[in-house]
Amino acid sequence: MIKRPVGIILLACIFLAAGLAGLPALWLSWPRTSGTSPLAALFASLWSCTHLTAAFLTWHRSRLAAAADVAAIGLLLFPASFLFPGGQLLLPSFAVVVLAAFAVYLYLRRAGGASA
Repeated sequence: MIKRPVGIILLACIFLAAGLAGLPALWLSWPRTSGTSPLAALFASLWSCTHLTAAFLTWHRSRLAAAADVAAIGLLLFPASFLFPGGQLLLPSFAVVVLAAFAVYLYLRRAGGASA
């Protein structure tokens, strides 16, 4: 029987799926000509590494999992700034991301404290 809480399993699976989705994005955005900017490849690499690290630390119930999850969730704000260039929806999306990251942080601190 798995002794991990359902929330830990769900968060680890979500971050694992997001990290694995970043690998094909890295392959597709890799600069193949000299005139291609490597910024998209760097972002896809950062995305994959951050989410895979967050999944690993969450699954192992590390005390660093909460900080890694906040960083992974906060990474969503970078593409949001390009989706809404005028800034009308950037502040509300920032508020939603901060609230979600804070809720995950509190849950992981509480769940991590129970295992120690």
